Amino acid sequence: MSAAVSPSWMLLEPFVFRKDDDESFPDEGEAPIRATGTTSWGAQFRIAFSLAKPPQISRLYAQLPVPGFLDRNVGTPLSIVATHRHLALVRVATRTSEMVTVQNFFIFTADEGPSSSLKALPLCTEPEFDYTRHSVRVPRRRRLPDGTPRLLNVRNLGFWCRGKQFVVVELTLFKPINHDKVFADICLLHSDRDQLGATWKSMRVEFLSTDDPDDADLFQISWWCTEAVIPFDKWLCWIDYHRGILFCDMSKLPNPPTVSFIWFPLDRLPISGNRTGTSTMCYRSVSVVDRGRALKFVNITRHDGIPFEALKPGTGFTITCHTLVLGRGSMAWKEDYTVTSGELWEANTPERLPRCILMFPRVDIDRPHVVHFLYIEFGYYACKKMWVVSIDMSTKTVESFSLYINGHEGLETDDADLIDLIERKSVSPWPFLPCEFPKFLNLSRKRKHME
Repeated sequence: MSAAVSPSWMLLEPFVFRKDDDESFPDEGEAPIRATGTTSWGAQFRIAFSLAKPPQISRLYAQLPVPGFLDRNVGTPLSIVATHRHLALVRVATRTSEMVTVQNFFIFTADEGPSSSLKALPLCTEPEFDYTRHSVRVPRRRRLPDGTPRLLNVRNLGFWCRGKQFVVVELTLFKPINHDKVFADICLLHSDRDQLGATWKSMRVEFLSTDDPDDADLFQISWWCTEAVIPFDKWLCWIDYHRGILFCDMSKLPNPPTVSFIWFPLDRLPISGNRTGTSTMCYRSVSVVDRGRALKFVNITRHDGIPFEALKPGTGFTITCHTLVLGRGSMAWKEDYTVTSGELWEANTPERLPRCILMFPRVDIDRPHVVHFLYIEFGYYACKKMWVVSIDMSTKTVESFSLYINGHEGLETDDADLIDLIERKSVSPWPFLPCEFPKFLNLSRKRKHME
């Protein structure tokens, strides 16, 4: 793909398409961004990204030959954890004969060109935090056997970079018994991309006070659930779509970061440990726009109160969007717009926008007034069709309505990964991952052209 037609960003399918033999692995014309790596157990692998301009969906392909990797039916051998600017964090895992999981993390650098080597991060051997003592001053005591890597929780991992510096952070909340404060237990790696010899460090950081009486609910940390981690400006943000956002300030590294919290706007959802019947991730999203300088929050409120099914006849929904306004030491939400389903249906024909629920909103990075949604045709789980719907929220008009998964017809194929994708998406859809590194690949090509 030439730089002239290469997109500046992409919506990446989080599902990895595994192509273990050379014949099925896509060529450079289909997937031009490529990289190779070698694991700590000596297995070689390679990955490749296809490039598609949103609202089309891009894909990540992986070649994980056996016996270096487990069979495709066992676990998740490779996943893309996060991206930020020109970098991507990739996790590779296997299991030993004793059924112990071993994981490696790699950094992919887009501005090195379309073909590069994945750089392995040092293994984390930091002691795990000891929650049996419930101590504020002693953050860790559970020592691992010498040389035993610590298994990091991918759901709690964040990835942030600025220039050549990058940080990988695992964050977990902790509240000591009979204590009125909440702490963030942090394990992080802070390194230059060309100097991966840095070591992991652990620390316990107290929350900054927000003077909000409702923050007492945060003390019930067993109810917190990290549903997304995104980089924004100088922060890494841990998001619970029932509550709000934890902001971890990366700008003061190598000193310990500071951690603060802000609630989402609108009516607050019930805070409890039981989330049965809720699908908040389906209807809420936080997107970074304006070259990383603005944060958008989109919320879809169903009028029928159903968590995850077709829209009940005669009902609708409301979409609201807010922007996080940053002041001197302060943060506040500003409402951008409120749009009802009735307004959208009135402005668009049923062929352009079916009378259905929209889900998984993603704000367009280059055009923040446009939001990309997923429309699911509910039915027998293996026969669902899905479309990507792009709507200009300022004019309430549909820009595009394109088929993403063709349901039953898509099952008529020998492609095991495509069948797996259809079945997984039908049972448990997952939001697309915004990714900006095609922009830096373009810049790299331009620099080479100028030379």
